[in-house]
Amino acid sequence: MASLMSPPNVDSTMNLLRARSTLIACVCLLAGSPALSQTVRVLADSGWVSQRIVMLKGMGEVHSPSDSTRLATAVGINLVASISRREGRRLWIMSTSGGDSGWVDSVDVLRLAGAIPYFTRLIERQPDNWDAYLRRAEAEHALNQRDAATADYSKAIELHPAEAFLYLRRGRHYNTLRACDRALSDFDKAITLAPTSAPQGYNLVVELYSLESSVYSGCPDSTRRDPRKAIDAIQRAIALDSSRGGARGFVILAAAYASSGDLAEAIKLMKQALAVPGAAPSYRQEWQRQLEEYERALAARGAKGPL
Repeated sequence: MASLMSPPNVDSTMNLLRARSTLIACVCLLAGSPALSQTVRVLADSGWVSQRIVMLKGMGEVHSPSDSTRLATAVGINLVASISRREGRRLWIMSTSGGDSGWVDSVDVLRLAGAIPYFTRLIERQPDNWDAYLRRAEAEHALNQRDAATADYSKAIELHPAEAFLYLRRGRHYNTLRACDRALSDFDKAITLAPTSAPQGYNLVVELYSLESSVYSGCPDSTRRDPRKAIDAIQRAIALDSSRGGARGFVILAAAYASSGDLAEAIKLMKQALAVPGAAPSYRQEWQRQLEEYERALAARGAKGPL
């Protein structure tokens, strides 16, 4: 008899599901069929919205809003991203600017929580699958498993050493670890490989120069900070892509000038960034804080008088 009985946790789950279904049915009987449609939609959305996912295909590409057959890549889109909303199978990715950047098909992503076991099983079957190592590294990085991520990024590069995107991703990882030398080395290597690597929907070299500038201006190791190289790198990025002269470019250039001691120029550039309409809503608070920090530093220098 005992073997025919459901385990207690199964009974509890079934009871919860029955109660939930009864509640939905009661609400819909009172409110009519529109309420049923709305309730079902909300319940379906709740499984994806605000969840972090790992993309199973490509290198961060998302579908453009107007064309379901064309892929477009927005700079700043990672293989791990947050879902802002859902429309059927379309999962809209939240960009670093705070708005929708495009969508991916729900069959082409995996929830971050289950990503590491999934890619581990895949690697066990296909030990030479560099793409699986890359995606597991991205999941590990997102979950703060830093040593494991370093090992997997490096294994992906060992298996596929000619792909610039792999060095870009490991370089960003090293920058998070404040390993400035390693980050810069990876970015430089990626720049040399970019012309023969997989094409991106954005200018990969421009992105790499922007990242280099941030490392040169913000490295906590004072021996690796180089304001001149920081300014040169972001100016190269802007020369290659004028859109980098917008808000983000102003912020990176401001950091470069601040590291050189030119706080007045840094303040001017931060104000220009904040004045750009609609620029990076999710970053504006941080940009305002940075501006105020530059202003305090300049005021403190003035209070000390001439040296």
